[in-house]
Amino acid sequence: MDEPALDRGMRTAPPSAELLALVEGWMPARRWYPVKGTAVRTVPWLSWELPSPGAASVEVHLLRLVGDGVDLVVQVPLVLDPGPGAAVPDDGPSVVGHLAGAGAPGAGGAVPVTVHDGAAHPAYWAAVLRLAEWAHGEAGAGPSAGAPDADELAGARPLAVEQSNSSVVLPGVAGGGMLKVVRAVALGPNPDVTIPRALAGAGFAGAPRPLAWLTAGWEPQDDAPGADAAHPGAEPRIAHLAVLAELVHGAQDGFDLACALAGRGESFADGAGALGRAVARMHVVLAGAFEPGPPLDAKWLVDDLRRRADTAAEQTPVLAARRDAVRGFHDEAVSLLAQSGASTRLQRIHGDLHLGQVLHGDEGWKILDFEGEPMRPVAERTRPDVALRDVAGMLRSVDYAAAVGHATDPGWASAASAAFLDAYRAETGVSGDEARAAEALLRALLLDKALYEVVYETRNRPAWQHIPLAAVDRLLAGQV
Repeated sequence: MDEPALDRGMRTAPPSAELLALVEGWMPARRWYPVKGTAVRTVPWLSWELPSPGAASVEVHLLRLVGDGVDLVVQVPLVLDPGPGAAVPDDGPSVVGHLAGAGAPGAGGAVPVTVHDGAAHPAYWAAVLRLAEWAHGEAGAGPSAGAPDADELAGARPLAVEQSNSSVVLPGVAGGGMLKVVRAVALGPNPDVTIPRALAGAGFAGAPRPLAWLTAGWEPQDDAPGADAAHPGAEPRIAHLAVLAELVHGAQDGFDLACALAGRGESFADGAGALGRAVARMHVVLAGAFEPGPPLDAKWLVDDLRRRADTAAEQTPVLAARRDAVRGFHDEAVSLLAQSGASTRLQRIHGDLHLGQVLHGDEGWKILDFEGEPMRPVAERTRPDVALRDVAGMLRSVDYAAAVGHATDPGWASAASAAFLDAYRAETGVSGDEARAAEALLRALLLDKALYEVVYETRNRPAWQHIPLAAVDRLLAGQV
């Protein structure tokens, strides 16, 4: 078990009312904020102060977002930098706000403090590298190496495009690394740490190797109300707050690459085929690296799909109008899904696979971000699941690339999807009756994914709602 670097010895007071107000006003505009459109209270839970030289203080706060049916934990690392001469401009993009009249007294009165998002500040990066646990044999900054020097942080930069987490490119660390700052915190071992470690240990080259990770721990008396379910039996009271993985050199984002090809009228079939082989190999390795789940229970799966579909319809009017058609789709799928149960065994999967979760670099495709769909409960994201759920996610992403990239060829998406599927099936050896049952299972999972996307786009990008909604209508009409 990972020993927590952040423990009771580093605990500090929760954010003051003034600081908490700044953070509450700043978080909802961030892309990683997980509860857009939902009224929540922000409740401080655990806070640590990380050792850091100089005048700036580095703090990590775990905050609970509590509302009707919602109780999530988010991580907000902060750097509090007093007075002039700060290492980062006090009006830059990393600024959360200013605490007027705080800090040590100066000649003109109290010195104001600029509050920075730690994920965009070098003081936080350096503190994480000092405290992180490093994979055995990795070179670079670690607890035994002391503070990273200026050369190691030279060229470091936060990624401008936020996703569900915050990422920092560290080209001078351990031959090049990517630091991911976890925002929606999973209580217990984070699959975005445990799965890449298992893949690397099995020799799988299709995912960046994890180099280091930062772990926080707490005691039973620190548990938040309702948190007992997150710690069954001997489950450790830890959370992974950051992970450093090897940098993918020459990387192109998979979605950007596909969109560019679509817009130029160039085929993505070859790239999609290579990606299908990589995903299939990942599934084979995961099946052997983790304890397998039970055979697929078709009734459990259909009940789960129906529950998710009903929830989506309750949340989105355009789906409410299609509720009966969706229920009919699930009724017709029951017998074929039952046929797949005899040969389909649940296993550990990626959980949120799409083109934005892969990079194409000098060494081919690399698969990233194994934490699962951020909106799904952690227990659902980490339990053994159907490997074809990952396939459905990738095929839906190809459809998005065609739409967003304004594909000039109407058959662009279907050709890429067919190449991906053919390569995946060839690598996994699925054929005959098993393949026909898998086709029905895949269609059901495609509909599940498209329904989720409609809800997401309605809340976050209404102009894109038509993309998954068209897919819902195609599937309900018997098309793919």
